[in-house]
Amino acid sequence: MYYGSTLQLQIFYTVCHINIRSPNMSRLPVFLPEELVVEVLSFLPVKSLLQLRCVSKSWKSLISDPTFVKVHLNRSARNADITIISSFVVEDEAAFYLMENPPIIVNRFNDSYHQLKDKDCNSIIGSCNGLLCLLGLSYINDHREMCFSFWNPATRTISEKLGYSSEHKDLHRPHNLIFGYDDSTGTYKVVYFISHTTQVRVFSLGHNVWRNIQNSPLDHECIMNVVQLSGSFIWLANHNYIGKKIVIVSLNLGTEIHTQLLPPPSFDDEPIINPNLSVLKDCLCFSHDFNQTHFVIWQMKEFGVEDSWTQFLKISYHNNLQIDDPYDEFNYSLLPLFLLEKKDTLLLTNTYQQRQIILYNWRDNSVKRINKSWPFHSKNYVESLVWYR
Repeated sequence: MYYGSTLQLQIFYTVCHINIRSPNMSRLPVFLPEELVVEVLSFLPVKSLLQLRCVSKSWKSLISDPTFVKVHLNRSARNADITIISSFVVEDEAAFYLMENPPIIVNRFNDSYHQLKDKDCNSIIGSCNGLLCLLGLSYINDHREMCFSFWNPATRTISEKLGYSSEHKDLHRPHNLIFGYDDSTGTYKVVYFISHTTQVRVFSLGHNVWRNIQNSPLDHECIMNVVQLSGSFIWLANHNYIGKKIVIVSLNLGTEIHTQLLPPPSFDDEPIINPNLSVLKDCLCFSHDFNQTHFVIWQMKEFGVEDSWTQFLKISYHNNLQIDDPYDEFNYSLLPLFLLEKKDTLLLTNTYQQRQIILYNWRDNSVKRINKSWPFHSKNYVESLVWYR
């Protein structure tokens, strides 16, 4: 993480030592504008800020202030390294940290506090602004009960168990649960898309109750790949809509209203290999196979505007990605996870088993593979001071 310029660090050093003086020196008052203190502190990592709360009451108040927390989050998100959160608790691994030189993946949460097996957690629903939503499941007689905990690993804070819900276990419904943030109201929400139905339920932190909202326009699949962008959850669905069988459905977290969008105009509507949605550099991306020879990624430059679809990359399986048979090797499709624009590098995995990562550099057409498995639905994570109220 970037911690600011040399001048900023020198000022920070002065701020931290204004009360320190030599026995032979008289104390001279040092006054720094509050805006400058805020500017310097906002570049520091969470661990340092938690320690600096002890400097004074004013610093403790500043570091806990929601405005400062938001400024710090925005800077952390811009400068964060890539961290991938596994959806399921596999042994004690909770996240994988992607290093660029060389690219390796390691366990990020490596102390006893961060072991999820001690938190009654069956899986991680998602990560948003440094908060992780943990799912707990239990079975009582003929019912399955679920609840949530909300955890900030960086600040070591975890909520009580919330959102208790019960359903008949014979329904055998997978959990299409998504965790996100409604920026219009400053509310964290868990959305439950009930499989094989159009029903949608929402749990809002703060209100701490489940609500039924407007039904989806189409039935939900058993397992949905849902992405989040511009305050909306977005996924692919099958429907004969203006001659298209595959459409994009979005749910606005603020209005809680659904919208349907068409995929890029040149997309073959009956593909052999399934298409995918992802978010790369704050753009909704639609990726699909082209004639089993190329992998194509489209970007929606303006979210919600179908005319803004622009082809971003068209990559040869054989010449660029060194894949001879995409259907056999990648079991249904490739999934773009991250775009390292400064490095001209795209990070991909396969949607079915996610047995490896592919790092493809489109500038020099180089490919590097990392053999590391984690369960489906990986999430991005950034350290923050965020806590819900």
